[in-house]
Amino acid sequence: MILYVVRHGQTEWNKLHRCQGISDIPLSKEGIEEAKTLKPLIASLDIDVVIASPLSRARDTAKIIVDNKLPVNIDDRIIERDWGMNEGAVVDTIDQIDCWDFILNTGVQNIEKVQDFMKRISEFIEDISVRYKDKKVLVVAHSAVLRAIHYLLGHIPEDGDLTKIEIPNLRVIEYEVK
Repeated sequence: MILYVVRHGQTEWNKLHRCQGISDIPLSKEGIEEAKTLKPLIASLDIDVVIASPLSRARDTAKIIVDNKLPVNIDDRIIERDWGMNEGAVVDTIDQIDCWDFILNTGVQNIEKVQDFMKRISEFIEDISVRYKDKKVLVVAHSAVLRAIHYLLGHIPEDGDLTKIEIPNLRVIEYEVK
């Protein structure tokens, strides 16, 4: 399976550097316009299947970038990580190491534990890699989800630190999943 992943377009909370989590924050006007610029690239990839998070920012991005030419399948397993009491907080005020240390695996501030989150995304990857074995699959989701996919397909660092990669809005990342 060829897996293409894209983080949703910009939201007002992205501009304010606020943690969105499972809060359903819609795309901003800029996010909608930026998503439209991806349509030619996505069209050239010959996608077979599109899967999106149920949150509107991902679902709407998926619809825009495939130009409504493919159905967008919604999968609850790729909803953003639940950031608990940190939802709405400015990202720089949240201890990223504390929240993204796979070994520590803390649930501080009612955040979804990183190992539970990674398990959920791992099950999603395993399922689609069997279901869509010989297909090109586009997943439109969120920063934490795409970070998890990156580490699950490339191995979790020995030190457990999952903060080493940034996932910008609307960047297409390709993986080959066997």
